[in-house]
Amino acid sequence: MRLISFLLLALGGLAAAHAAEEDVEADTTAVASGDTCCAVLKVYFGDKLSDQGSATYNESLATYWSAQEEQIYPTCIVRPTSAMDVSKALRFLVPLSCKFAIRAGGFGTVPGIANIKGGVTIDLRGLNDVALNSDNITVNVGSGAAWGAVYSQLQTSNLTVAGARAGSVGVGGSTLGGGLGDFAPKAGFAADQVIAFQVVLANGDIVTASATQNIALYKALKGGSSNLGIVTRLTFKTFPIENIWGGTILYNKTTIDAHAQALYDFASNPSYDANAGYLLSFIYNPSFGTILASRLAYAEPTENPPVFQAITAIPNQLQNSTQITNVAAFSNLSLSFSADGYRQDNWDLTFENNVVWYKSLYGLFQNSISSLKGVENVTWAFTLEPIVPAILAQSQATGGNILGLDNLTLPGLALGVFSATWQDPAKDKQVYDASDKFLQKVTDVAKKAKVLQLYVDVNYAGRKQNPIASFGMPNVAFLKQAAKQVDPNGVFQKLVPGGFKL
Repeated sequence: MRLISFLLLALGGLAAAHAAEEDVEADTTAVASGDTCCAVLKVYFGDKLSDQGSATYNESLATYWSAQEEQIYPTCIVRPTSAMDVSKALRFLVPLSCKFAIRAGGFGTVPGIANIKGGVTIDLRGLNDVALNSDNITVNVGSGAAWGAVYSQLQTSNLTVAGARAGSVGVGGSTLGGGLGDFAPKAGFAADQVIAFQVVLANGDIVTASATQNIALYKALKGGSSNLGIVTRLTFKTFPIENIWGGTILYNKTTIDAHAQALYDFASNPSYDANAGYLLSFIYNPSFGTILASRLAYAEPTENPPVFQAITAIPNQLQNSTQITNVAAFSNLSLSFSADGYRQDNWDLTFENNVVWYKSLYGLFQNSISSLKGVENVTWAFTLEPIVPAILAQSQATGGNILGLDNLTLPGLALGVFSATWQDPAKDKQVYDASDKFLQKVTDVAKKAKVLQLYVDVNYAGRKQNPIASFGMPNVAFLKQAAKQVDPNGVFQKLVPGGFKL
C-alpha cells in the first residue's frame, strides 16, 4: 500500500510538472520534502538519479574536495548529461518548491555551497564535453568539465584558455566566480574569455547569453556565480600557446623581506610582462614549521625569464620544481596544500600592493599559528596574488565583467587567500575559531594601515563573507536587476540555499 501511494504521489507530481512547463512558477513558501522531489525526478531520470547508499551516490559524494561537503547527504543526486536534462529537472523541481544544490567541480570549501542536506543535488559533471570549433579559435566546454581536460584537448592545437591553475578544478563554478589564473595578465579572468553561455533559466528555458543575445545576463554571469541560472555550456575564446616555463620554489622563512620587496616590484612594474603570473605563499605545518613558496608561470618556453630573476635569485631555497612544460602538465603540478577529502576552510581579502604591509601580514600569520596547538597534520597557508592593470585591460577589451575592479592603476593590488586543511572533525571548532580570529585581525590591521580594498573573490570567499556585496553598489544593483529579469520569483535565491546570494 505504501509503495502504491508513493508511486501515485510521484506520478501526480510529474503530471503537475508537465502541466507547468509553459509557465513554471515556484511557491517558495511551501517546500516539498526531499523524498517527494526525488520520487518525481526518478520517473523521468531513471538511472541518472542516485538514491542514498547507491554506488553512484557514494561516488559523487567522495569526489568533493572538502570533507565537509562529502558529509552532507542529499536525498538524491541527479546526474544530467544534457541541457535538456537540466531543463527537465528544473521544470519538475520548481513547481514543487524543491530545495536543490548545483554542483560542478565540487571545489568550494563553504559547507553546503554545492551540496544540500535532505534535498536534491544536481551534479553537472556529466556535462563534460570539450570541443574546439571549426574556426580553431573558440571552444565549447561543458560546465561540468575539469580544467585539465580543457588544457589537454587544446594542447594538441597549441591553444589554451586562461583558466584555473589546478587541472582538477571544475570549469563552471570557477568561471562564474570570475576565475583568476596564472595567465590572467595575458587574457583576463576566465569569465572575460567567455563569448557565450548556454544557460537554463528558472522556468526551464534554455537560452544563450552573449554580447548580442541576453546582453545583461551575459555580463551578470561574468562573476555573478549561481544567482541567475544553471550554466550548462561555455564558449571560450582561446589564445595560442605552446610550451611554457614555471614551477614552485620553496624557501626558508628568513627570506620574507626579500620576497615582500620582490612581490611589490613585480606587481608595480610599469613595463609589466603580461606573460608572467606569480603567487607568494606563507605555509605552516607542524612537521616542517613555516616556509615560503613562490609559484611562477611564464607563457613562453623561456627558462628563468628576466621578470622572475629577482625572485629566483633569493637564496636559501629548499626545493625548486621549475621546468619547461606545457599547460596541461603544469596544471597537474599546481601548488596544493591537501588532497581531496581533507577538511577545508578559506577566505580572502584584497590589499593595496604595499611592501611594508606584506611584512606586517607575515607577522600576523606567524602570530596566528599559536591558536592551532593540538591540531595534528594541519596546513595553514596564506597566498598573495598580484592583480595588475594588465588583467583589467583584458577585461575591458572583452566588454568588462561584474567584479568591480575597474580603473585599477599602479602599484596595483594583491588578492590575499587564506586556506586551512586538517583531518580531525573534533578540531573543527578550534580551526574555525582560529580562522575567524585571523580574518578579523588581518581586516583590522589592514584597515588601520589603509591598505584594505573592497573586493572579495567569490571562488575563495569564506563562511562569513559576502563577496557579491564587494563588487560595489552599482554592480550589485545591476546583478539584482538582471536576476529579476530572468528569475522573477527568486528561485535561485530561495530554493538554492548554497552559494553567495545577491
